[in-house]
Amino acid sequence: MERDFILVNLTVKDAETKAVYQTTVEEVAREASIYSENAVYTPILVLPGESRLFPKLLERLLSASEGEKFEIVLEPEDAYGEYDRNKVKVYSIRKLEREGIHPHVGETVYLDNQRGVVQSVTGGRVTVDFNHPLAGKKLLIECEVVRRISDDLEKIRAIVADAFDLNPEEISANWLEEGFAEVNLPAKAYVLRDSYSRKLNALSLIMRHLKGVRKVRFVEDFEIPRKEAT
Repeated sequence: MERDFILVNLTVKDAETKAVYQTTVEEVAREASIYSENAVYTPILVLPGESRLFPKLLERLLSASEGEKFEIVLEPEDAYGEYDRNKVKVYSIRKLEREGIHPHVGETVYLDNQRGVVQSVTGGRVTVDFNHPLAGKKLLIECEVVRRISDDLEKIRAIVADAFDLNPEEISANWLEEGFAEVNLPAKAYVLRDSYSRKLNALSLIMRHLKGVRKVRFVEDFEIPRKEAT
């Protein structure tokens, strides 16, 4: 039996100071002064067996009803782990420059297949912290189950919307025949440079989760502007 998909809004806070670290809600981001024009504020899609959410959060979420709001507190070991001083490493600035990195304090860098943040640049040496920024933090997570999705066509809309960082309401879809769905993409989706790879990612998820779907057609309408006759 196929399980529901879940659309959920999440806000991650410091459990002690209540400082907001992350949120999917634009209004919360603005109130916390962490709003970014480059960020996408839309509910997260949780797929059965494929969620990257923390296990304790996921367990609580799966039992929640549509529209339910709840909070959960996670100790560091249940979230991003304890802070590990062995993950703080020192490099020569020459080594980094040879790799095309010109380090500045606070900059995010990728070294040895790891993501780290530059802590200091002193005397030709660069200290990089490879701990997750929230490692060692006790987290308060506020959740709202926006929607539980059981209908196959609505699941397709949700998957495609998530692939393109959109809200499902921005995607329209319909059945052309049994097992054959047509999905209309808005311009903001198909003009993305990586639009093709996003489609492939969406199709891969549809194949894994919707066994009754055998074919998907993407429709992209290009409107050509016309000058009015004078």
